[in-house]
Amino acid sequence: MTESNPSPPNQSQTALPWDVIIHSTTGIACLVIGAFMVITGAAWSTHTFSALMLLSFVSALIISATTHSWVRGHFLAMAPVIGIALGYLGFEWGFALAYALIWAAFLHFVWRGLLQK
Repeated sequence: MTESNPSPPNQSQTALPWDVIIHSTTGIACLVIGAFMVITGAAWSTHTFSALMLLSFVSALIISATTHSWVRGHFLAMAPVIGIALGYLGFEWGFALAYALIWAAFLHFVWRGLLQK
């Protein structure tokens, strides 16, 4: 095919890897569960949010390492773990900090997506 009419991508080029699916799904779930955590303060939501944030952190590490792309968005996705650690160390505001940081990561992701269009 010509450069103006490239060949269509094959399935392996368009399929999302599992680590990306896990990372994006846990990120969205963190936004929802984190809202319950901040509004109600329920223990189940705090523990669920924390577990999801840990999973998001690990998946961001895997994505960054396997693609050699240590980008700002991945660091923002990893930063809430600091708030989670502070929360479990007894600083209750750490969980709210983690929630604010995951929103910062999400808004960064959306902003970058809009700039690339």
